Amino acid sequence: MTAPAGRFVIADPGLNGPLGHHLSYSQAVAEAAQRAGLQPLVLAGRGFTGRLQGGRIPVQAVLGASYQTAGGGGLARRLAFGLAARLPAPLAGLVAPPLRELRRRLRRGDAVDPLGAELARALAALDPAPDDRLLLHSVSGANLHGVAMAPGFPSMQLLVVLRRMPAEMEADDPAPEPLPGLLRRLEARFGPALHLFADTEPLAAQFAALSGLPVRPVPLPVEVPPLAPRPIGQPPHVVFAGGARAEKGYAALPQAIAAVAGRARFTVQSGPVGSEADPLVQRAHRALRARADVTLIEQALDPADYAALLAEADLLLLPYDGPTYGARSSGILAEALALGLPAVVPAGCWMEQAAGPDRAVAIPAGTPAGRALAAALDRLPGLTRAAQQGAPAWRARHNADSLLQALLGRVNGATPSP
Repeated sequence: MTAPAGRFVIADPGLNGPLGHHLSYSQAVAEAAQRAGLQPLVLAGRGFTGRLQGGRIPVQAVLGASYQTAGGGGLARRLAFGLAARLPAPLAGLVAPPLRELRRRLRRGDAVDPLGAELARALAALDPAPDDRLLLHSVSGANLHGVAMAPGFPSMQLLVVLRRMPAEMEADDPAPEPLPGLLRRLEARFGPALHLFADTEPLAAQFAALSGLPVRPVPLPVEVPPLAPRPIGQPPHVVFAGGARAEKGYAALPQAIAAVAGRARFTVQSGPVGSEADPLVQRAHRALRARADVTLIEQALDPADYAALLAEADLLLLPYDGPTYGARSSGILAEALALGLPAVVPAGCWMEQAAGPDRAVAIPAGTPAGRALAAALDRLPGLTRAAQQGAPAWRARHNADSLLQALLGRVNGATPSP
């Protein structure tokens, strides 16, 4: 039997629970596909037990492959990182990077990633047509290598959104071969059915130069309701959200908050921090727990609670590692710009470029985040006005419908009508 025309399959190995940006990305694109008259299907991780759009968007929790596993670890990782976290600050800072690099090197010896074989089985059961689409919006190098090597992969259009920096993909869950060879292997396997994208223009340019293949920029699928203007809190409410990870600058939070103590109230949404976490993250977590002026949220938030937290913020503190983020996007910053919230961001990366000097204060590389946070509080009324004025244009560009049209337009050669 021929599959119905217009099937749009979203495969997300990182979607393992009803929380976080994996859920919001996959659900937003699936809803846009449905609005456009396509038939969406989400292939999620086996741990996913939630429903999308009240069950109106079908989900199959069939993927056992992992995405971005650097945060996990077994007993050896927990012991090593837990002990390192108890060292004095200078020693912990010296020990953490070699521990991270050792684990990344060990990752290269793993067996072929199972994502490709799992997708081949799930898709074969659907009997897809050559014009049906498969979207991979969050995948590692190991995941892509598994796709390239999987036997029996059905004939359909393969859309890959590259959302992490090339250096990250080489360091965390890498393919057995360097990225240029991996991307060319995908092109040799899928030919004109392969379509590569990135969610920022500079990231697309990097991957295009690296691979020699066309890589096109697409918008971010930001789905947040506009906030009604309200007075800035007295004191202002500064929010860090998104999890306790080294790349997100979590270790910089205690210094930044201490630098402006008494000038603001703070909420830090960290999620759980265990002994497998980076040593510097563990130290920062203990320091934040000891502060009376910080509300610490130590669990993941469901979409409604996460939206409520952002709606109550006056300023987002995002002291991410600028070189690590580089040209990649930030979902939280994208949501802040859509909501009309100003932010403190790292200098020299897409985050600074996207927000601009009127809506954000940048943290220069190598300088304490507290200085930029203090400057942002000094300028908060003007930053807020500019962020609110720029929000409508940002929402008009960065939404799921715009993303879907860009994806379909690149595949078909022209923007389709619903």
